[in-house]
Amino acid sequence: MDWRSQALIRRLLFPALAGLSVLLSGCGFEAPAPARSPAPATPAVPVSTLSATLTVPAAQLARLLGNMTEYQIADLRNQPIKCGPLQCRLDLHANRAGPLSVTVDDGALGIRMPFAAKAALSTSGFLSFLHGQAEGQGLAVAHTGMTVSPALQLHSNADGAVTLDNGHLRIGPVVTNIAQVWNDNQKSLSRPLWRSLDKEIARLPVRPRIAQVWAGAFRPIRVGKSPVSWLVLRPETLGVSQPRLRDGRITLSLALSARARVMVQDAAPENAPTPLPAAQIMNAPSQAFSFSVPLLLPYEQASQLALASLVKRPPHAGGMTVRFKRLQILPSGQDVVVATRFCADPDWDPFGWFASCGDVYLRGVPVFDPVEKTMRVDRLHYDVASGNLMLSAVKTLAGDELTRLLQSQLVFHEAGQIDRLESQITQVLARPEGRELSVSARVESFGAPAFTWTADGFLAVFSATGQVDAALNL
Repeated sequence: MDWRSQALIRRLLFPALAGLSVLLSGCGFEAPAPARSPAPATPAVPVSTLSATLTVPAAQLARLLGNMTEYQIADLRNQPIKCGPLQCRLDLHANRAGPLSVTVDDGALGIRMPFAAKAALSTSGFLSFLHGQAEGQGLAVAHTGMTVSPALQLHSNADGAVTLDNGHLRIGPVVTNIAQVWNDNQKSLSRPLWRSLDKEIARLPVRPRIAQVWAGAFRPIRVGKSPVSWLVLRPETLGVSQPRLRDGRITLSLALSARARVMVQDAAPENAPTPLPAAQIMNAPSQAFSFSVPLLLPYEQASQLALASLVKRPPHAGGMTVRFKRLQILPSGQDVVVATRFCADPDWDPFGWFASCGDVYLRGVPVFDPVEKTMRVDRLHYDVASGNLMLSAVKTLAGDELTRLLQSQLVFHEAGQIDRLESQITQVLARPEGRELSVSARVESFGAPAFTWTADGFLAVFSATGQVDAALNL
């Protein structure tokens, strides 16, 4: 036999032996399950904060208080007063008689309110048969500070002065005027008027408007179209600052602490509001917000993406085309396991007679590239502890070439999803919502996502910060 014949035999024999070894490795030899430790615990969803400063201009407050005091502003019945040398009792009805004006400056609320008064006086004792009536025009000028309680009710302590014209008043032999009677009894007669103003200020619908903010925060916000995704907030606490009265307006800051997450589903998630809690009084106002949104790539979805890519472009290594039949990503404590089943088809076997299938387990560490915004499985290597004859044959014929090719397919490009989510969150928050209370937000920056893996999938948590604008229409 010459050298040409011997070379031909070697060329035919080696592929046959290689194919036979692969074939034998697939005949009933299954790999043992890989050792896995518990996956890292799912981190708690970070607390997000949303702060809004509500502004009520003095003109708006004047309109509201004007509507609330449109009719009767004081009603005194059988009020004991002094009227000259006599002890009298007064019935007085006061109605607002002109536009109410409000000023806000230097920490105080100022109110000027013109009114018309009708007074009826009677004497007491043996002169009780004496009566007198008078009408007069007056002006009440009040000033007060304001506070808010944890129950979200405004409180004031109005005080001021009242002036009346000289409406003529005769009671039997006594001739006086209503202005003199009022001035002689200023404290007792003005107090009911100030109490009336305090009562109207306490009725300002601050709590109902804040309750709308609280309930509205639970409403899922659609932030993605393909796939349909929702930003869901779960508020936990409410803070409020004391009102600030200056520059012609009253400002009141709110702060919500909430847990945020993104949910991928067609219909809006159920997220029933919790009851409005008592507010925590804050020391400093703020318009800033910061929230963290977790973005989860489930292992099932990642496995499907990787398998679809491998089926579309089967890797070629060690003179074989490797066709994947199954791929599953399984979490572990320090890494993830990539469980695969594939068939190795030698190039020299056009009919597939020597193709063989088997299970092979690999291990790798999940990482996140904040620049490319990709999740991938890095440092992929064979899990020798779960080896079998199939693994031995693949390592012999393909070596590390197959792991490198497979690792290139375990890359999950999330840039589009993250960019869309950031863009849609920015657009949605910038759109004013509500009528009585209009709220919008300006996203100023997104932080680099923090990354880990859990029992459910690859988890990236990214944050956003910005400013909230709010307009309150009481």
